[in-house]
Amino acid sequence: MGTICPRGISGRGHDAMESELQDGINRQAIEWHVRLRHGDDAVWAGFVEWLAEDPRHQAAYDFIEQIDLDLDKLLPLVRLEEPADNVEVGPVGGPARRWRWISAGILAASLVGVMFMSIGTGKSRFEIVTRPGEIRQLAISPGSEIVLNGNTRLTLDRKDPRFASLAQGEALFRIKHDAARPFTLEVGDNRIRDVGTVFNVVHDPAGVRVAVAEGEVIYNPGAEAVRLTAGQALVDASADNSVRVSDVAAPAVGSWKTGQLVYSSAPLSQVAADLGRSLGMEITVVPQIADRPFSGTLILSGDASKQLPMELRRIARALGVVIEPAGGHWLMKPL
Repeated sequence: MGTICPRGISGRGHDAMESELQDGINRQAIEWHVRLRHGDDAVWAGFVEWLAEDPRHQAAYDFIEQIDLDLDKLLPLVRLEEPADNVEVGPVGGPARRWRWISAGILAASLVGVMFMSIGTGKSRFEIVTRPGEIRQLAISPGSEIVLNGNTRLTLDRKDPRFASLAQGEALFRIKHDAARPFTLEVGDNRIRDVGTVFNVVHDPAGVRVAVAEGEVIYNPGAEAVRLTAGQALVDASADNSVRVSDVAAPAVGSWKTGQLVYSSAPLSQVAADLGRSLGMEITVVPQIADRPFSGTLILSGDASKQLPMELRRIARALGVVIEPAGGHWLMKPL
């Protein structure tokens, strides 16, 4: 029996349509790769939405990103001519060669020219700062994201999505495992190496706190090399330069994203610092209760700015303290 193929939907026509669709995806991947180099939070949010639209988007972006990394190694050996239909580059002092960048059979000439111009220009590292009370979510690479709490300073690298540095504040990391390129987080003079996991980090004057929800991290792999697995937390206190490991409820790690602060024998000084980041205010604790332990869950309303006095009174009752204004900030003191 023969096969009848109506005109317009033959096997050849279908292949052409598929090729055209893939060409469009590849062009979009190049455009996103260029935009992300100097993109703000809105660009990152749009990129995340684009990735989620179709599984082929991530594959195309990974392909373009790898090409960029390979080309970056060759830049010291080439010179850029004009970013026209063909990009002319060649060894310094030698004859020019005609380079064609073909992505799935497409010559993305103008975009490639822009990409060549953007590689290596300016600083690759950039800082993201959140205001007190602000939360930002960033996609740093396909499958990996960081959520920043309020009053946080984080440095990222446009050329190395497997690096970050937390200068201050709090962030939740969800990192895709890559054995060949482990993710490294700098926290002051400390290093955290991720082994494919979800973990939360706080960096403030009291020290460094790390809690793991999934997978495993290594704290200071070149020194203490403390391994933390899901359900474990670490405190590296500035005061006595000690490192303590304890258990933590894995579901509670990063719960501040949903307005829940969960504690098990945490000092009130820590609770006050956490509240300050989430509520967008400075809270200090009088010395006589700074080390008082608190266990329980504080649920924040979501918009304390409109009802701050009521919110603070409710929190103060839960903590068994008084929180009152004191010269531009708030003071936590005993009843």
